[in-house]
Amino acid sequence: MGSSPHSTEPTTAGQPAASRAAGTWWKIGFAVLFTCVWSSGFIVGSIGTRTVAPGTLGFWRFLVATVVLGAIVLLSRAPWPRRPAAWIHLFITGFLLQTCQFAGVFLALQLGVSAGLTSLITDSTPLVVAAAAAPLFAERLRPWQIVGLVLGFAGVAAAVSTDLTGFGTIAGILAAIGGLAGSAGGTLYQKRFGDHMDMRTGMFLQMVAATIGIIPLTAVSGGFALPLTPVAIGTVTWLALVGSIAAFVLLFLLLKRQPGASATSYLFLVPPVTALAGVPLLDQHLTPGSILGFALAATGVALVTRHSPPLATTRTATRRTPQPADDLNSRVSHSPET
Repeated sequence: MGSSPHSTEPTTAGQPAASRAAGTWWKIGFAVLFTCVWSSGFIVGSIGTRTVAPGTLGFWRFLVATVVLGAIVLLSRAPWPRRPAAWIHLFITGFLLQTCQFAGVFLALQLGVSAGLTSLITDSTPLVVAAAAAPLFAERLRPWQIVGLVLGFAGVAAAVSTDLTGFGTIAGILAAIGGLAGSAGGTLYQKRFGDHMDMRTGMFLQMVAATIGIIPLTAVSGGFALPLTPVAIGTVTWLALVGSIAAFVLLFLLLKRQPGASATSYLFLVPPVTALAGVPLLDQHLTPGSILGFALAATGVALVTRHSPPLATTRTATRRTPQPADDLNSRVSHSPET
């Protein structure tokens, strides 16, 4: 009973198809969640900066997130990094991915660079990551992924094309490029050195670094006093819990499951979705460029995240001695739990 080959063959044959289908639906669902969470930061941030200075908003955003994460760490008795080097890696990642990225964005906007151009520059992170991941992590970009990256960048450009009239100052553009460097550098650094961290203590230490790192900007941009208004308090709460915690937890989880170029390609959807959400929430107009941008970006993400055979399969089959690049790729692609 149940021992004949006929009874087990359909199950065995059906498992790969079911697994692929489940993986596809997981990828779609995660993409929707990731994009909505990251887009909400721009919407809520736009509302908050109408009454709160950028430096002040950033400082309280990071400080509240630090307190919340600290409470989670203490209540859950999360393990702390054992090696001093791990602490250093976490501080560097937090400074790059949080302080540098958002300080660059805030400074660019404050110095007169349009929101569209700032978004276009900072959301070029996947292009930088894709170019750097190949030599750093031995990740190969297939031809369709390269096409997807180009389409994704074109989608971002189309979505914000109506905002490209104000180029701002040279200093502002350099600040936006600094934000891009922080975003791309933090993503790569997190993938290389942060894969084995405990999520709770890792995020807490990164947020501590972000809070300390933004103090100079806050001191010269708005000060530390937060207006006690519903808009200001609500904005800080949302940006702290969703923008600084949930958004980056999703990003770190994505980096564990997909190569660097595929993971950050979801950021291509953020500007078009933000433009769509801005119609009812910010009373902004939906332009043909926004619609075209969303379509191009969605197509680009689909191509970049298209399934390709993992390189580890070839290495295991040939049983050759791992080279330095292989060892690096295996360490950043798998967590201790898996």
